[in-house]
Amino acid sequence: MLIKFIIFLTINSFIDAVEIKTMNMFDTNRSRDIPVVTYTDEKTNKKSVVIINHGYGAKNTEYSFIANILAEHGYFVVSIQHDLETDKPLPIKGNLFETRKPLWERGVENISFVIEKLKKTKPELEFNKIILIGHSNGGDISMMFATVYPKMVSKIISLDSRRHPFPRNLNIEILRFGASDDEPDAGVVPEDTQVTYIKDAKHIDLCDRGSSYIKSELQKSIIQFLNK
Repeated sequence: MLIKFIIFLTINSFIDAVEIKTMNMFDTNRSRDIPVVTYTDEKTNKKSVVIINHGYGAKNTEYSFIANILAEHGYFVVSIQHDLETDKPLPIKGNLFETRKPLWERGVENISFVIEKLKKTKPELEFNKIILIGHSNGGDISMMFATVYPKMVSKIISLDSRRHPFPRNLNIEILRFGASDDEPDAGVVPEDTQVTYIKDAKHIDLCDRGSSYIKSELQKSIIQFLNK
């Protein structure tokens, strides 16, 4: 199926050497807006792509502490807004794997759409070694994408995602940050997965809303994981 897109708005801003672009893409096949923010440092020549997927109730702009430091380290960072005000609320009852699956599938479509657009505008980037970062429901979207497209993903960072099973793929490295106020569903996280807990970090703290200490520790652990 041919994917078409329209960019309605682009706004540029700069934080030190990092260029931040905000744009609204439109998928004509689904009649759906896909707001996107990109973070880049033009002084670097890395080709690695990082895609950030926000948690439910958060915005794609609420992971700037991760996006900025990764851009400073040379990554091309894309943060996608998956949930729109016109969408139905996240299901909270029943078999959550089944009731939330359509939302994850929609997220996978969003990621695929953005990747296809970037292939046209940024052909120099590596789209067969994508790094996924996902918070909560965004982590579930990341896990589904890696399960559907395993050859496109090299690493995943889960910011306390709890519902979608992690892919059992030896070629994909996974780091999970857990929270002090909840646990993942049974069978979601393989026993050999690297799990990190930051002192006093709750589920909602794994975004810009967290303390300076929590965000600093997250940054250190993420950079260490990506550089190993």
